[in-house]
Amino acid sequence: IGSVHARIGDVLAFVFNWANTFILQPSTIAILSLTFSTYFLSGVMDSCGPPIELVKILAIFAIVILANVNALSVTVANRLNIIFVILKTIIILVIVIGGLVRIGKGLLYGKLKKWLRWIGTTNNPFSVALAFYSGLWAYGGWGSLNTVTEEIKNPKRNLWLSIVVALSLAIIVYVLTNISYFTVMSKDELLNSNAVAVTWGEAVLGPVSRGLPILISVSTLANVNGLLFFSARYCMVGARYGYLPEVFSCIQKQRLTPLPGILLQTIFAICYCIPSDIDSLITLFSFVSWVFSGLTFFATVCCRFTKPDAHRTIKVPIPLIILMLLVALYLIIAPVISSPNIGFLVAALVLLVGLIFYYLFVFRKMKSTFMKKINSFLQEFFDLTQAAVNTEA
Repeated sequence: IGSVHARIGDVLAFVFNWANTFILQPSTIAILSLTFSTYFLSGVMDSCGPPIELVKILAIFAIVILANVNALSVTVANRLNIIFVILKTIIILVIVIGGLVRIGKGLLYGKLKKWLRWIGTTNNPFSVALAFYSGLWAYGGWGSLNTVTEEIKNPKRNLWLSIVVALSLAIIVYVLTNISYFTVMSKDELLNSNAVAVTWGEAVLGPVSRGLPILISVSTLANVNGLLFFSARYCMVGARYGYLPEVFSCIQKQRLTPLPGILLQTIFAICYCIPSDIDSLITLFSFVSWVFSGLTFFATVCCRFTKPDAHRTIKVPIPLIILMLLVALYLIIAPVISSPNIGFLVAALVLLVGLIFYYLFVFRKMKSTFMKKINSFLQEFFDLTQAAVNTEA
């Protein structure tokens, strides 16, 4: 039984890495790049909104530029990220403070009465799941902190503290931002807006508002830049375990950047940009993400019974885990029933191909002469070398 458990764990680890590499990370990069493009073009074009073709072209251009930055210099990529984060913080503060000023003038009550009527909403439990996808997308970083547990001092205290503080701050900021929007827009105005912050800026800031969408779009690039930085290293770690071809465990000799991983993520992010829109990509991302969240919750419950004496830095109450498992099942099944689309099929096919790849090249350890030649060619062409493993982290 122990060997079976170990094998299942290895399969799930592989499929999770596969899904992150080919679905979760590149689709997120595509979503954020399309968001950047939409806001940027809304700031420089008329109120009719930019054509979708132009939005996608600019999104792809942004991905390519940031991929080049990450491929050329880690230092420049990190400094650029700091600038983007500062811009994002300033913009959020402007929107929140602007909303608080309007509330102080008594401009919220009339608008809020219309919002509270819930006209045109649905109580279909299956349809509501798609709304949860969009809402929970904003809090998508909640599951990332545990990936750096090894680098956190006193994780038993600081991990809980970080989660509580970060989520609380995010909730407060998002609620205040939305309330600020409510002081300006009716429900129909918000739903019909190409870029909500642009509509808000036109009403609150007047002539100055023309620069707001451009600043918002540039701040969005912080997440794109950070994801390219992180996802390329995700590929590198997966390759070390044999989950991806050897070339992805390499870095460029002079630049010391994970060039193969950056190229892979860039190519797939562009592929997601071309045929898709933001809503369909969020649905794809959320579906796959909750599949693995559900598996994580299920594995946690199993381990509590099969390994009751194992050391656990943080011990989560079983009822809470079961509740989250039920939530995950709902968010996996309900959208497929209420709104079946090709995105769910694409996700299933990518995961199936991953299982085939695992069986052939990880479990059976098949060696491909063609793959060896490709690895050798790419290592020589890009002047790559094996990355050293940091054993001190």
